[in-house]
Amino acid sequence: MEGAPRAPFALRLLLLAVLPAAVWLTTGPAEPPPAPGAPKDSIRINVTTLKDGGEASREQVILNITYESGQVYVNDLPVNSGVTRISCQTLIVKNENLGNLEEKEYFGIVTVRILVHEWPMTSGSSLQLIVIQEEVVEIDGKQAQQKDVTEIDILVKNQGVIRHTNYTLPLEESMLYSISRDNDVLFTLPNLSKKESVSSLQTTSQYPIRSVETTVEGEALPGKLPETPLRAEPPFPYKVMCQWMERFRKDLCRFWSSVCPVFFMFLNVMVVGNIGAAVVITILKVLFPVCEYKNSSVG
Repeated sequence: MEGAPRAPFALRLLLLAVLPAAVWLTTGPAEPPPAPGAPKDSIRINVTTLKDGGEASREQVILNITYESGQVYVNDLPVNSGVTRISCQTLIVKNENLGNLEEKEYFGIVTVRILVHEWPMTSGSSLQLIVIQEEVVEIDGKQAQQKDVTEIDILVKNQGVIRHTNYTLPLEESMLYSISRDNDVLFTLPNLSKKESVSSLQTTSQYPIRSVETTVEGEALPGKLPETPLRAEPPFPYKVMCQWMERFRKDLCRFWSSVCPVFFMFLNVMVVGNIGAAVVITILKVLFPVCEYKNSSVG
């Protein structure tokens, strides 16, 4: 009788020892806390720049990209469809001293290329997919190199967000990489936010932007990354194929939207006509079964 209460007590001790391990296995290691100044819907872009001494520095650029009421915002700056180049102040995190979060964060001026592309999912429907890609060009006047692109896919219906997904892909495989920088639209008012009047927005449309490119064989110059091209020209057949497929898709949608109603109308007329003709012929054969025989005998 004295040993009876010991079994539940031993079981409780065993559960207390096993539960923390089970919780740790199911939850996994704790994720690093986000930067205190970073917005909730922000993305981190890993880039590499050069210090004054020529040493490479790895940094993370934090951008807040949102979609509200049919408009895409980057750090509260409105961005239209196409490729827009903007310069704005944002939070930058250095990856050198990971022990102290306060010392590795600072606000800097970054120049970013933003691609916004709208894909209509079905013809005549308000459902569309908005694709957003970004490429950091400069950080505080220093050229930056970026390997991966964070693509944001937003599924929208009637200007309402249905699904919001992010994933990473190599820069060379992105749509933004295949578009020439000479056609970028320069955003000229970095202080304008979405809270201000949209009518006061002033941009220079299709402003030509020329940039100096480095080559693999070229020597490292001050302010440039050594032995690595900042940007290589995309393969010409790939670019032409993408443009051709885009035009083909639009032409095919336009063709089917115009041909389908006519086709079904013609099919309806043919079916109704054949059925009506068969009914008329059947009625005539029932009413005049020997008419053809009399005509042949008279002849």
